[in-house]
Amino acid sequence: MMAERRSPISGFLVHSLAALAIASSASMAQLISKDLPEPAEGVEVTEKLGDRVPGPIMLQRSDGMAVDLWDSLGDDKPVVLVLGYYTCPLICPLTFETLVKVLSDVDYTVGEDFRVLAVSFDHTNSSEDAEAKRQLALVGYDREITPTIEDGFVFTVGSESNARKLAGAVGYQYKALPNGEYSHPVALVILTPEGRVSRYIYSFNYEPREIKLALLEATEGKIGKSIGDYFLHLCFSFDSSTGKYTLAAFRLMQIVGALTVVLLGGFIGGMFLMGRLRQREKTNSEPVLASHPAAGHPTGAAT
Repeated sequence: MMAERRSPISGFLVHSLAALAIASSASMAQLISKDLPEPAEGVEVTEKLGDRVPGPIMLQRSDGMAVDLWDSLGDDKPVVLVLGYYTCPLICPLTFETLVKVLSDVDYTVGEDFRVLAVSFDHTNSSEDAEAKRQLALVGYDREITPTIEDGFVFTVGSESNARKLAGAVGYQYKALPNGEYSHPVALVILTPEGRVSRYIYSFNYEPREIKLALLEATEGKIGKSIGDYFLHLCFSFDSSTGKYTLAAFRLMQIVGALTVVLLGGFIGGMFLMGRLRQREKTNSEPVLASHPAAGHPTGAAT
C-alpha cells in the first residue's frame, strides 16, 4: 500500500467558489485553499494511490437494477470514476460536460476500452436522476452510439453508507450543507481493472492526452492500440508537483539509445550480409579455366 498524500487541490465549492474554480489553475487553487470558508473546510482529496476499493459496495444503476460495484467494473477495463450528485446546481453538471467533451477527443472508446462510472453520494437522488444524466452524457459523446457504448456509461445511486464507503476508499471527502446541497472536490479517479486507485485528475482544465495517459498507466500500457501508444506510455510520467504528465527525459534517452543500438546493429548486419552476397556473386561469375598438361609431355606421346 502506498503512502497517502494530500492533493494539491483541496476543493472547489458550489456557489461562491464555483466561478473561481472554473477559471483557476492548480496554483490558484492552492492559494485559495489556505483560507477556505467554513463550508469548504475538510473538503479535499487524500490521494490513496495503489489502494484497492473494497467490496461489496451495492449500488443501483440508472435502470433500477441493484449491482455490486465490482459488477460495474469487470471486463478487465480501467474505470473513470466520477463522484458527485445529480441535483448539483453547477459544478457536477460542468464536471460531466467537460469529461464527455474530453472523452470525445480521446482515441479510445467508452465501453470498448474503458468504463465511466458515476456514483451519486446524495442518497436522495433516484435512478431516474441517474438515467437523465446518463442520457445527457450519451448525447454529448461524439460517437455513433452503440449498445457497447451505452453499457460503458454506468450511472448509479446508492445508500449514504455505501457512498461514504466508496468515497473513503479513494480519499474523496465531501460534506452536506444546511441547504441540502454538498461541498465537494472536483476530481476524477482513475481505477485499474482490478479496482486499485491509479491516478487523480483535478479541476476542469485537463486535456484528452491526460486521460489517455492515465488510462495507459492504469493498464500498464495494455490498453494501447499501436506502437505509438506503447512509446507514449513509456515516455511520459506523472509529475505530482504540477499534477500533469510530463515527458520523462531520461526514459526518452534510454529509448532513443536502445533504438539507435538496434538500428546501428541492423545497418552493420545488413552491410555485412550484402558484402557476403557480393563476394559470392563475384566467385560464381569467374570463368573456370581448363587444366593443361605439363610442358614437354604432349598429349598421346609415348615415353
